[in-house]
Amino acid sequence: MGKAILESRSLFLVEERIKTFKNWPFSDKNKCNVRNMADAGFYSVATGDDDADAAKCFLCGKELDGWEAHDDPWAEHKSHAMQCAFVQLGKKEDDLLLSEFLSVIKQYMINETKRIAEVAKDQVDEKAKSVRRRCLVRK
Repeated sequence: MGKAILESRSLFLVEERIKTFKNWPFSDKNKCNVRNMADAGFYSVATGDDDADAAKCFLCGKELDGWEAHDDPWAEHKSHAMQCAFVQLGKKEDDLLLSEFLSVIKQYMINETKRIAEVAKDQVDEKAKSVRRRCLVRK
């Protein structure tokens, strides 16, 4: 459950997404820079040098890597996850109407609740398997 809590920051806010890009391999001069990535809904999920450019959408959960300096984050997001509600809005956070922003937050909360419930279910399932194995060994 620790990872679920870690990821549940307010990633629907662009400034929170920006904070996740600690060692992003592209500079502000590149199209694929931190600001453009965060504006397009991505946050970094990099764990080391092997996946330094791994990024995930805060809303639809689409994870992409293999970014190149000239890649347009919005275009890539749209081409890989056209169904994403954030992509369908097609606006930066600052350009969203209040009703649009609230709908993004609502969808984010729904997705987070589902994800946390799935993690909890998996943990219960693992515990149940462990208990079953112990019961079978005792018989």
